[in-house]
Amino acid sequence: MTFRLPEERVPETEPWRDRKFLRWAYHERGLSPRTIAFELGVETARVTVYMESLGILRPWRHEDTLRRLHVEQGLSADEIAARDEFDCSPTTVRKYLSRYGLTNEDPDDVTYGRLDELNSV
Repeated sequence: MTFRLPEERVPETEPWRDRKFLRWAYHERGLSPRTIAFELGVETARVTVYMESLGILRPWRHEDTLRRLHVEQGLSADEIAARDEFDCSPTTVRKYLSRYGLTNEDPDDVTYGRLDELNSV
């Protein structure tokens, strides 16, 4: 029995693998991976690993999500980073876009700019 998750919303088997359920619990209910794991009676790491691999947690690391947003929908790194579920900078998005070969930039050349600003002073 869960307190924060209605029984009818929890999948019968392996709910920590269900993208739709995890997305709902995390984004719509506002529950942390730790709380979701507690409610499901499993380890936090199990929920966190699946949430990340499904692109729910840290979506900028999820290649399929970046491919859909950047290549298919034509969004820029700035537009992707501005989305509600993304909690990162445009530079982080650019770094992962280049790491996955979705841009022509070299991942090692994408910087956050702070060191470059210090050298120019």
